[in-house]
Amino acid sequence: MKWRTLLLPVIAVLMFAPQAQSQTLIAQYFRCSTANEGEADFIMDNVLGDIYDSHVDSGAIIDWGWVEHQAGGQWRRIATILAADLTSAWDQWGSIVEAILAEHPNAWHRFNEICPSHDDYIWNIISASETEDLTDTPDLWASSYWVCDSNNESRADELVQQMVPVFDKHIAAGHIGGWAWYGHVIGGKFRRLLTIDGADDFNLLEGREMVVEDLQASSPEVLEEFGEICGSHVDYIWADTENADDEDDD
Repeated sequence: MKWRTLLLPVIAVLMFAPQAQSQTLIAQYFRCSTANEGEADFIMDNVLGDIYDSHVDSGAIIDWGWVEHQAGGQWRRIATILAADLTSAWDQWGSIVEAILAEHPNAWHRFNEICPSHDDYIWNIISASETEDLTDTPDLWASSYWVCDSNNESRADELVQQMVPVFDKHIAAGHIGGWAWYGHVIGGKFRRLLTIDGADDFNLLEGREMVVEDLQASSPEVLEEFGEICGSHVDYIWADTENADDEDDD
């Protein structure tokens, strides 16, 4: 899917989308050739990234990111922009698209040969830990993409708030680095997103498992009700491309 063909149908949806009450994240989840995804990283970091950087420098967006798959399904890379609200995110996304097409058409063509399809989501940040700096990409984190009953999503959000003391307990203990809970605005079947950051000196999967075990022991009724609303999910582990490249060089 190419940028220009994507923009037109999304405009119609956004006309009826609720306005964000918090920061908004646009995420493009790319399927890429595993043999050539390193070249896609080079293009993004050294060519297309200049367009994103200029929008950060001007204050048009808060930040942008390019992260790589460590474990999970078919998505191999994510390109993100973080903006103050939905209107800003949408306007600047369009600006970035037009600038890329105008200034780097050949690089963009090659990028699309390597990563020929993607899924687009717009997320609102519902809540996050005090330690969660959304402008600072963690080295490693787990993302759980939840399929939920859209009629009862607000109740799922309330249940997540009841889990916050357990999340924060494990941040204080150094088992996880932070967490964030996102709500679907535009996109596919996934209605909620939970991210858990790895701590500096603790295994990410062990830390996440400790949170789950603690919730099962302390709040089984909360987990049960949450599972009735959000009955399935897909897990991924993502890494900051810069830090992942550093590790590969070691």
